[in-house]
Amino acid sequence: MKSMIRAVWLWAVLLLPVASFAQVLSGDVTGGSSVTSSVTSSDAWIQSNALDGDAVNFWSFTANAGDTLSIIVESSAIEFGVSVYQGLVEAQELLIPGFSNFSSFGDNIFVAGTNPVTGAIGTSLLNLVLPSSGLYTIAVGGESGFPLEGIFAYDMNVTIAPVPLPAAFWLLGSALAGLGVFSRRRAV
Repeated sequence: MKSMIRAVWLWAVLLLPVASFAQVLSGDVTGGSSVTSSVTSSDAWIQSNALDGDAVNFWSFTANAGDTLSIIVESSAIEFGVSVYQGLVEAQELLIPGFSNFSSFGDNIFVAGTNPVTGAIGTSLLNLVLPSSGLYTIAVGGESGFPLEGIFAYDMNVTIAPVPLPAAFWLLGSALAGLGVFSRRRAV
């Protein structure tokens, strides 16, 4: 009987935390988007204690290597922090050791983030060049130094600009096309 109780308790301890994470991702902003959302803690991003998608919001997007990412977060309620990771944040990755606003965690590679010490109302990461193609996650949360519970709204504008082809590419292409036309005329 004791072993059965221990087995049930062990399964409850192992599965309950994972089951309590209903949805980590707040949404997808592939191609860029303007969104209005909120978090339930004023300091979860700075304290690195996000255990779900309510305390810190996680927004996913797909991009190509060399694309330029710009993020602007505005709120009249609290200061916000922003981090960008290569990879898709999943619920089990927020457990021990869990979310980090300044380094890699789980299988997510830290790309960039705002500085929590010098943050101010109106947070931005501008013209960030993405290192490789694939899935990325943006973490947005409160970076106030004092904990408050409640609903803290923000507006986020995400811009993803594709890599522009350099002028040299177009010049080379037109030169090759000209050579092709010239060689055809010469062959006739």
